[in-house]
Amino acid sequence: MEEKILYYLMPVFKLVLFLALAFICFFPTLMVLTFDFIPFDETSIYTQIFYEFGVALSVVGGLLMTFYILKNYDLTSVFIVKEKAVSGFLKGSLIGFGILVTCSALAYFNGNVVFSLGKISIATFSLYIIYYIIVAIFEELLFRTFPLRVFSERYPTILAIVLTSGLFGLAHLGNVGFTWLAMLNITLAGSLFALFILQKRNISWAIGIHFGWNFTQGTLLGYQVSGTHSPGVLSAKPIGLEYLSGGVFGIENSIFCTGVMVILILILMMSIKIEPINENDIYEEIEEEIEAT
Repeated sequence: MEEKILYYLMPVFKLVLFLALAFICFFPTLMVLTFDFIPFDETSIYTQIFYEFGVALSVVGGLLMTFYILKNYDLTSVFIVKEKAVSGFLKGSLIGFGILVTCSALAYFNGNVVFSLGKISIATFSLYIIYYIIVAIFEELLFRTFPLRVFSERYPTILAIVLTSGLFGLAHLGNVGFTWLAMLNITLAGSLFALFILQKRNISWAIGIHFGWNFTQGTLLGYQVSGTHSPGVLSAKPIGLEYLSGGVFGIENSIFCTGVMVILILILMMSIKIEPINENDIYEEIEEEIEAT
């Protein structure tokens, strides 16, 4: 009985190890921001890029340190592969764009948002492209690389998706305007990202969808992005009930987003086949690499 409990708790222990190592790697960035070694304006896009770049590097460092300790894992085993990475990112970006445009169109035609021209320079527009790419890389590496892998090895695939996506949703708990509907929608978004990763065995699709989602919502349509202000080509003004308009959190807090996400997830689950992940897969991948060399 104890062995069985330990067997199912092992993914949790591995996750805690990874998060602890990632936090250690984040410490230099935290020191710079906390003790003002460099004067930063917290509202500046440059500060935001610096912070996101720092946390992204910390996650990469956490992964590499985890691989050093748990030698059966490497970048490929946690879905970080270079093959078709660019095309996967671009296709994913179009999917993310399409999802947010659809959600916003439903809110618009229902009278729950008004759009006006925003004010954003070409330089700021370009910086937000960089910013949202880094955000997508950071959050996907954190939630859907090693955590998704180790949960999928010992738990049913659906449970692994729900666990990692639930953690992704809870990470937004302190954001302005957060509600349990926002929690549901972000969890659904995380589930969609995970489905693409497990089907493609390539994280680039999820990074692309995540980037397209945030960039379209904030920089193109001018919504708040998970409660965070972002200047945009357009400026979105939510109208009416919060569960319809999204309120200050953004369109992610709208029931229109819920409907679109549920439909997409159901279509994916019925149309694609996801091969289960077993711990033995790691050894098979290592043997294939040895044979190839």
